[in-house]
Amino acid sequence: MPTFASLLTSVKGIKPQIVKKVCEKRTSSAYYWDGSGPLVVCLHGFPDTANTFHLMVPALVGAGYRVLVPVMPGYEQSSVDPEGNYHITDLAKNVVGWVDHMGEESAHLIGHDWGGVTAWLAAAMYPHRFFSVTSIAIPPLKHLGAAILQCPSQILKSWYIGFFQLPLIPEQIIKFNDGVFVRMLWRRWSPGWDAPEALVRPVLDALDDPSVTRAMLGYYRCLGRIFHRQHQQGRRALKLPYQVPCLMISGSDDGCMDSRLFELAMSENDFMAGAELYRLMGAGHFCHLEKPALVHAKLLSFLEMHPKGAKKLADELAKQLG
Repeated sequence: MPTFASLLTSVKGIKPQIVKKVCEKRTSSAYYWDGSGPLVVCLHGFPDTANTFHLMVPALVGAGYRVLVPVMPGYEQSSVDPEGNYHITDLAKNVVGWVDHMGEESAHLIGHDWGGVTAWLAAAMYPHRFFSVTSIAIPPLKHLGAAILQCPSQILKSWYIGFFQLPLIPEQIIKFNDGVFVRMLWRRWSPGWDAPEALVRPVLDALDDPSVTRAMLGYYRCLGRIFHRQHQQGRRALKLPYQVPCLMISGSDDGCMDSRLFELAMSENDFMAGAELYRLMGAGHFCHLEKPALVHAKLLSFLEMHPKGAKKLADELAKQLG
């Protein structure tokens, strides 16, 4: 089990359980807080770890939800794919595998950064497996390419994606000088906010393993193989409207994904179950860490609007018990 999620601790006396999932000889890990409510799965991004949800987990558990925070594939040595396959469709299937592993038919899904990318595609490919999807900092995928063309500033902000396509050099730069590159990304993506060392240091610790470094970069390298057969199922799914309720949370000052992309990438006909955009003024890419109280209030309100909200489930049980 990775040791870099030290911020994920007991909540209301509930200690996180370490859950393991084995698939094709690779072992993935997750942190799990038990309870009686619906399951919420939280997916982290880059350059980040499961620690990114250390403020959100107490809010969710306190509201009665059970919470699962997986370590994204490749972010620990035991789950590294020797072939370097980190296509988004594979990541989406991995999320469904976690829901299956927890013995659930459906769950609420929350994702930030690459976790948001994964959440969008998982909800598109397997809508019957999710009560809702919440994407933090990532616009809906269906029209994202066209939206970027209408927002030239995003092309400049995405320079690092092209850099990551280079062989060998990114592996050296990303770890150079105590992670100066990673620290630079955190500063630029959330300008005006100083990320605590307790959040950045675990990322650098994970990067100490060369196989994990290659895996993190592999996400972007697979993204560049847009016509790979692994993307076909995902492309088909994105041609259809989203069939689950969607919440999008964006920081107005996001230095990674221009917040204007959300409106440009949204179409009313793309959301059969409704969609909502919540923009946080003065926040950046890590808005859930910068303005946690606002994010948590909005998120819990959104989750309660749907049939499996924890409070509604508890109220139904209370009525049954008289």
